[in-house]
Amino acid sequence: MPCARFAFFTLARDSVFVALAAGTLMVGFSFEPPLAFMIGATVALIFSIGLLARGYFLTEECFLRSEAWQALQPDERPTGEWGWRPAQAQFKILLLRFAKGASAIASILYGAALVLSTGGALAGFLAPS
Repeated sequence: MPCARFAFFTLARDSVFVALAAGTLMVGFSFEPPLAFMIGATVALIFSIGLLARGYFLTEECFLRSEAWQALQPDERPTGEWGWRPAQAQFKILLLRFAKGASAIASILYGAALVLSTGGALAGFLAPS
């Protein structure tokens, strides 16, 4: 189905742009690694929440105005209500999958920030006297 394929690549492109922005911020704050990981995790979590909100508020009008639908040629679009409803449902599923992936990345980055922040405290605790 061309609509699902195009929707996947649209969401993948958006994810790459968000990852690029988060990576740039993380490099900018690389002097403080726990803070850099926390910033990256927060960006991923905000992106995940945005995808969840987009899926929750995805109505017929919003879907028919979305880039995933508008970029298709008229002959590639499924016709009638029985055509766009499954495409809309597939788009919601893709939004939820990408939100799940972004939240998993946020969890990993928050965990890395926690480990790095406690690592410095443990190093001072274990220093020879």
